[in-house]
Amino acid sequence: MTFSKYLLLTMIGLGIFFMYLLYQDPSLDQPIEQSTIYRFMMLLTGGAGLFVALTLYHQARSQEAASDQALELSTIKIIKDLWITPNFRLASEYEKLGSMPAEMYPDLSIASSQDMHQVAFAISVFQIFEDYKTIYTHDKTGLNVWLGNFLNWAQSDTLQRLWPRLRINYQPSTIQMTEALFAAANEIKALRVKQGQVSYDDYQIVIEKLAILFKDEVSKKNRAAI
Repeated sequence: MTFSKYLLLTMIGLGIFFMYLLYQDPSLDQPIEQSTIYRFMMLLTGGAGLFVALTLYHQARSQEAASDQALELSTIKIIKDLWITPNFRLASEYEKLGSMPAEMYPDLSIASSQDMHQVAFAISVFQIFEDYKTIYTHDKTGLNVWLGNFLNWAQSDTLQRLWPRLRINYQPSTIQMTEALFAAANEIKALRVKQGQVSYDDYQIVIEKLAILFKDEVSKKNRAAI
């Protein structure tokens, strides 16, 4: 049930209560200004004004949140069109493009179609980290679920090898998040070497630490935006 419906039901309930008092009031021969009904009518009138004000405020906040979410999703789509898609085209059309992929990423030693596919995919993974920070406040899946997914990906040696040359393409907060994920991933890898396997509880301990860092970083970003 929405906030507006709760307010409406409250006002209907007050109206019914008013009619009950009107029927029960034994002082109908008194001046109206002195009656319980008059005082309740004044209270009900004030309540109606408050109801309208709260409804308008709630609708404005809802529209603002919807607008923010639409802008965030639009930004993610633009990034996909202007950044992710061209890199996958470099990979899929590698043979036709000659030396262009290597020239566009001179620090990555791209010498084959496989190299370019790895770069394109790594870029998309790092962009997912950044995009999740953008939509975090609207996500209903749960932070720990996503961090568990990201922690699996971050154990890739290829991603960790490519990251130092690609990190310049991302926001400082994304850089901090990604490097925290890599540090946590290496912790998991070390546990696997030591224990032979990593348990669910081992993962959860690491994920909880990441969640605290993530929420703190998002909080800092929100305070800086105020």
